[in-house]
Amino acid sequence: MSKDDVPEGLNTELKSFHGTADSGAREDSLRLSETAGVADPTVESLSEISQEEPQVDQEGHKKTENVPRSDLPGKSSERESSTVINAPTLLQAVSETGVRKHTLKSADKDTGELKQVLAGAVRGDARPDLSPSSAVNAGSAGIGSTFLLPAEERSFTLRLSDKGLQDVPQSASESQNIKTLLLQNNEIKTLRLNTVNLSNLEILILERNRLTLLPPEISLLHKLKVLNVSHNRLSCLPEELPKLVNIKELFLNHNSIDEFPFALKSLEILELAGNKLKTLPDAMIDMKNLKVLNIDSNQISIFPRVLCYLPNLVNLSLCENFIQSLPKDIKELKKLQEFSISHNKLIFLAVQLFQLTKLKGLRADDNKLEFLSDKVENLRELTFLNLSKNLFKSITNNLCNCTMLKHLILCDNQLTQLPASIHRLKNLKELSLNGNQLNSLVEQVSHLKDLSKIELSGNVLTYIPVELKTCIRITKADLSNNKLSQFPNVVCALSDLKYLNLSGNSISELVPGISDIKDLEHLELNKNKLSSFSACLCSLTKLIYLDVSENEINSMPAAISEMKALQVLLLHHNKFDSFPEELCSLKGLKTLDISNNQIKNIPLKISNLEMIKDLNVSNNQFASFPSEICLLSSLEKLTVCQVNGLKLTKIPEELSKLVSLRELDISHNMLKEMPDSIGELKFLVHLIANNNEISQLPKSITSLRSLQHLDLSENRLRYLPAGLRHLYLLKDINFDGNSLFEPLQDICKGKQLHPILCYLESADERDDVILVLYLLLTKTLLPYLCCSYTPGSLGGSPVPSLIPVADFRC
Repeated sequence: MSKDDVPEGLNTELKSFHGTADSGAREDSLRLSETAGVADPTVESLSEISQEEPQVDQEGHKKTENVPRSDLPGKSSERESSTVINAPTLLQAVSETGVRKHTLKSADKDTGELKQVLAGAVRGDARPDLSPSSAVNAGSAGIGSTFLLPAEERSFTLRLSDKGLQDVPQSASESQNIKTLLLQNNEIKTLRLNTVNLSNLEILILERNRLTLLPPEISLLHKLKVLNVSHNRLSCLPEELPKLVNIKELFLNHNSIDEFPFALKSLEILELAGNKLKTLPDAMIDMKNLKVLNIDSNQISIFPRVLCYLPNLVNLSLCENFIQSLPKDIKELKKLQEFSISHNKLIFLAVQLFQLTKLKGLRADDNKLEFLSDKVENLRELTFLNLSKNLFKSITNNLCNCTMLKHLILCDNQLTQLPASIHRLKNLKELSLNGNQLNSLVEQVSHLKDLSKIELSGNVLTYIPVELKTCIRITKADLSNNKLSQFPNVVCALSDLKYLNLSGNSISELVPGISDIKDLEHLELNKNKLSSFSACLCSLTKLIYLDVSENEINSMPAAISEMKALQVLLLHHNKFDSFPEELCSLKGLKTLDISNNQIKNIPLKISNLEMIKDLNVSNNQFASFPSEICLLSSLEKLTVCQVNGLKLTKIPEELSKLVSLRELDISHNMLKEMPDSIGELKFLVHLIANNNEISQLPKSITSLRSLQHLDLSENRLRYLPAGLRHLYLLKDINFDGNSLFEPLQDICKGKQLHPILCYLESADERDDVILVLYLLLTKTLLPYLCCSYTPGSLGGSPVPSLIPVADFRC
């Protein structure tokens, strides 16, 4: 749902602060000058305080907290992150104006505790001149310290996020001026707040802590409007929560809550994604002000009928549940604009759904739908429709009456043809039909003049109709994995094209017209039947990414030097028997993969690749390690894995010249040792040398202080150097398949780093004890060791010699 699509009144709320943790955001600036141990806050004008950047979710699945969906394409909606006044280690007094939109920068960066507590004031109309007396001495202020305020009391935001706090500092509850308290990304298990002093608190953010309970006293924060306790360990909510009569936004995502037992009548935004809810209470019918509700990723199997009687609901999401049908009462949601029911078990969409004429976005992908009702034509304001991963064999022609549609996503179904009237979708910008059974594309697509993205991968198309050339605004075309035997001439007419994927077809040659796509930046032609690298490609001077791997190419044209913008070139699995020197003219190249060919040597001219960062020459026919590679000082990743190539027996000392190297893969060779110079690769993070014949590691390997991943499995190691314990960043090891004696093989089994390091940490101590014992035994037995005996000297029986053990290990 776009900003312009939101009704007046809701728009303000969607912009409001949602408490998303944003530890990496830009922080601009109240600068604090310090003199004689006293902090004197000096406030820059508000015009110099900029907004923070939106945060990107790092969790590997869609971010569910705090923001309603947009009407842009995608499985999960984009999240809008608001910004706040920032004081990571200081208590800053700032005016209420703009409290959600601006950021302050602290003077110091804390290391986990609040070491300084300072106070200052920001007037709404002018920059104040604060004397040192209005601030606490920076050296004496600490956790729990009382901070001083100027005579004029002003409201402010206190930011204490990312501090490793295990409790809320006492100082955070000692002023009635705090309106926003940010405590996200800490280790707080128990919430203790002085609710009397925090009587004016409006925003409380406790996202990503370790809370198991919310105290009943939280209900005394009568002015609280926003509460975010997402990503905690809550299993229930306090009965007193409904006493928060002014609460408007409540975020409870990703906890273990199995019941939401009450109604919060003032609430407008409620996020409950990632919990254990099985149903919702009938009492929610009193939540007449609710506009945004997210209950994704719960355990709901029956659509909660009570939701149908929330008259102001604009955005509703129930993705990733177990819902099998929609109730007829859904027609009561007259104001609903965004509805997401993806990843459920729907077998049909109730016809009443299509009475929601305000609907702009509908997501029902990954269900078991087979039919789309003709009534879909009632959704005249629909702009986004995603029905991917269902069982559709056809789509009703009535869909084409939804003429406002901009994004139509029908991937991974069983469609054999498109609706005949698709030309009526005049506003369509995206048409995604990957993974169907289309054998032709209707000529009517030529009327989709606004189309900018067309995806037809994984069908059975044998040709692309020439009529598509009228869709001149297309910037992305994915025609991969079809049955095309000839290069589709029509794409040469798409002058705005920037991304073209034709991989996985049967194209044997390119057409000269490809040079007309002047703005093309990304081209994939891999897994075809190209026998040569066409000179026509060399005229694509804006091309950045080119993949012609898995073809039958054996040479490169000299004109490739014209491709000055090229940064990524993939040539693996072709027919090269020598390294094409023409590539050495590509000075802007950053990634080159020429693995799985028959190359025997590397030319000295490779040093011209001044910006190369990633080079893969695996599975070729090098008689020895190509030392010319060591001239590439910019190289960060080198792969010389010879699973199918000629095995290398030695790595040259010149390897140390690769001063920027971060990842080295020399696996599946016949190396017996590593060069001593490997210890000079100070930035090496990944070292992969499995499946070799290495019997001993050089001492210099203990100098690789940046090393995090080490794979030496399937070698012939018997000992590990004790100095490995000094590689403090090491977190992923593999010594399986060696005949280790020290540490014992059983200790190293299972790739567990801790027991190996514990063993190595005590290695020096053990060796000292062994040496003392050895010297003691040698001194005591020395006379006997030096004597010779003749048979019969002791009772006529031969006396065996006493031989000291030269290499004794415990």
